[in-house]
Amino acid sequence: MTNNFVRTAFAIPVMPHEALLLEECFAVADELSSDFAELPIDGMQTVKAYYASRSDAFKITFPKKPEEDDPFAGFFDLWSDPGFLGFDADLSIRGDPEGKAQFAFISGHDVDVPSIASLIQKVCKSALPFGFQWAEGNEEDDGCRSFAGGYYVISDTEIFGGPTRWLMNETLHTLRAGAA
Repeated sequence: MTNNFVRTAFAIPVMPHEALLLEECFAVADELSSDFAELPIDGMQTVKAYYASRSDAFKITFPKKPEEDDPFAGFFDLWSDPGFLGFDADLSIRGDPEGKAQFAFISGHDVDVPSIASLIQKVCKSALPFGFQWAEGNEEDDGCRSFAGGYYVISDTEIFGGPTRWLMNETLHTLRAGAA
């Protein structure tokens, strides 16, 4: 058996309205991944009522998709697999709530780093471009361990980066192609 983990911890400067929206996004992800998971198909009315109760900032950032019945379909785009919602991270906002000096601290042990990067791109516009790193590892039952990591650099239009093994393989491929 293997114990896998992805850890990250970083602070991002945010405006007060971004801090509120981040908190709401974390709360909505938690709510959708737990309470609504077992709703019958006719429970879509409950989901629609929950979406209607979200802040205007949430509904502007994650508008309903006309072709989708589920009003959260735009929010689900943050995840590569919407069947596994959740950022699996802790969020705390620190600083002066009335001023501009606020920071969102995001950390966790099994963090979904691609969805966090997508969330930052959608919500934390004032901090862009922004980057963060993570560590990943695993430990086998026999004690064998491996470690890696990665990074994301987030702009208004793109998210760059990935795991170090991918970056290393790209560099090796480029070097080997040049040696031929």
